[in-house]
Amino acid sequence: MVGVYSLAIGLLKLGFLLDFVSAPVLSGWISAVAIVIGLGQVGSLVGLTTGSGTASIIRDVLGHLNSIKPLTLCIGFTSIAMLYALELMGKTWGKKNKWLKFASTSRAVIVLAVFTIISYLVNRNRTKYVWQVTEVNTHGLLTPTTHKSSLLQKVVPRAFAPFIAMAVEHLGVGKAFGLRNNYNIDKSQELVFLGAANMVNSLFGAQACGGAMSRTAVNSECNVKSPLNFLLTAGFIILTLYELAPALYWIPKATLSAIIIMAVVHLVSSPRVFYRYWRISFVDFVASMLGLWVTLFTSTEIGLAVAVGFSILYTLLRLAFPRWVGLSHHETENVHWSMNRMYFSSTDIDVPEEAYLVRFTEDVLFPNAERVKNSIIESVKINFEPGTNIVTDVNTKERTWNQFSTKRIQRIRKRKHIIPFMGDESPLRFVVLDFAMVGFIDTTGLVSLVELKAELRRYIGLGLQFRFVNMAKPVRERFDRAGWKFASEGEQRTEEADLVCASLEYALLRSEREARSDIMKEKIIDDV
Repeated sequence: MVGVYSLAIGLLKLGFLLDFVSAPVLSGWISAVAIVIGLGQVGSLVGLTTGSGTASIIRDVLGHLNSIKPLTLCIGFTSIAMLYALELMGKTWGKKNKWLKFASTSRAVIVLAVFTIISYLVNRNRTKYVWQVTEVNTHGLLTPTTHKSSLLQKVVPRAFAPFIAMAVEHLGVGKAFGLRNNYNIDKSQELVFLGAANMVNSLFGAQACGGAMSRTAVNSECNVKSPLNFLLTAGFIILTLYELAPALYWIPKATLSAIIIMAVVHLVSSPRVFYRYWRISFVDFVASMLGLWVTLFTSTEIGLAVAVGFSILYTLLRLAFPRWVGLSHHETENVHWSMNRMYFSSTDIDVPEEAYLVRFTEDVLFPNAERVKNSIIESVKINFEPGTNIVTDVNTKERTWNQFSTKRIQRIRKRKHIIPFMGDESPLRFVVLDFAMVGFIDTTGLVSLVELKAELRRYIGLGLQFRFVNMAKPVRERFDRAGWKFASEGEQRTEEADLVCASLEYALLRSEREARSDIMKEKIIDDV
């Protein structure tokens, strides 16, 4: 069933789910997986029996140092030395000598063959072997069989969890090696292959499997460039199972451990990588550390889930707490604000006394709509006193306990040294909403803007005008479908219609008198 799930999701093109795994998360997770794999081979490398888990392995090795077998240790470290020497030779002289390059690329096979022969010669006539060998005893593949329907009913609900773990790990390994070797994987295609492979494997009694880190690392270190290498690999494995099975018996476990360790050691990211994450983004650094340490001391599935979950949670919180820019005449009368600096498309624009500029920097969606609305209302109340004949909540005895209090506004004004514009001196006439960075708005966002208009008009007065600028076509269409009344420059409009301006300069600098004059002219034309 793991194969069926994988095949179905791959055919449905849902492999994009891997996009939720960021590069910092992958760096930390892959480093941890490589360390876990390497630590898991330490026992065989030195001739000790260790438990599972990072802490258990470290405790068992350090607690039994006096039990290390010298000959096993010698085989293991000699294998590592040979692998490193062949790798170094390939890097140094491989471009000049094709035989050295071939030897470097095939170093794992060469070392395995050399020490298997040595192991056979040393241990063949002994009842107790000098070092541990694999003792593989196989007689080929099992005969393929079909599955019973009763078994399928039992595994259908239980197979989804191992599928998730296997698919995430498989795709994570693929993406990590893609970043390392400069290629891209088709995630849906990988899932299709994974599903087909596991469906066939199940006929031979095999366990569910994915792309293992250790085997992938060996392929990467051997410079495998094409999936066609499986023909050689699978052919050699089948040949070995049927014809060379006795040779597998004598492979030293220490040599196998050395090959795996040298294959994964290059996957551990250097401290400079994590320091760069620290410099660029502290959140990415935390995500990479979660991927590293949680994986080290729990499991690969939990570590990846925690790191990815943290990244997704941060993204949702960032969406729920968006940044927006609000500018009044207070901020621009002494300093010319560079609109490029504030993510605007224009430069050196002053906000008139009668205007307030709101610049959205995120899409307006249900997680952030209410918060954006409240923060804009608060900012306007900080910079402007209410219009004439407007009763505030301070002097109203009927004010409810949860109604907006002006005491907080007064404290903010005092702290920021803001003297608000008075309604009888320079009242707020229009609010400019810049949608240049808004590519999407949902129903909740539209409702919050309706409430924003109503609340600000209750505070300033019914004559407060709203002007929209830089609206993308899909966003404008959503407003239109919601029944929002708009009028573009030069179009006939009523007082209820909000003005859509072609540029930020026009929206800010077009006076209220000109706008009212246009409306009067339109009324005269209608009467005629």
